[in-house]
Amino acid sequence: MTSKTVTPQEVAQAVAMREAGYTALSISAEIGISVRTLHRLFAEHGAKKGTVKLALVEAARAAMIDRVTSDDTIRDEVAKQIADGLAHSRRLREIMVAASEQMVATNLAEAALVMRAAAAYSTALKNTSDTLRHVLSVERPSVDPEGSLPELVITELSQADVARIRSAQVDLAELTD
Repeated sequence: MTSKTVTPQEVAQAVAMREAGYTALSISAEIGISVRTLHRLFAEHGAKKGTVKLALVEAARAAMIDRVTSDDTIRDEVAKQIADGLAHSRRLREIMVAASEQMVATNLAEAALVMRAAAAYSTALKNTSDTLRHVLSVERPSVDPEGSLPELVITELSQADVARIRSAQVDLAELTD
């Protein structure tokens, strides 16, 4: 029985697959190395099943957090989104101008379809813009630096106060009629 010579590339692939969680049997079928040889290689290289998964997940999580919390990354993303939003707005205006010109001409049915599509396009653009503003918290409410809330004062209205308010409402209603 002849033994197969295992190349360094096959060893690296086998060890990587093992650490990614593959079984020795599935690695053997994939690479063509006997299960017994694989176990020997795993022992030599200290490869354990599934050890790379946690490290990869943690590395990916750290990279994602760095990507979304970096001021430069956020500025770059906002700049891209603003440029993209402006380009879409220009394109939407061009579509609407072309459709309105068709309305003036003879092709009213086609112009109505184009306007309907433009309305859907506009809605999608607004939704993505709103989502971006929400994610970046662009519209943060102003908060007192000390964190205090404004004071709410409740007073009881007297009969004279109620009569004055009703009189003002009647006067306002007469002005608008």
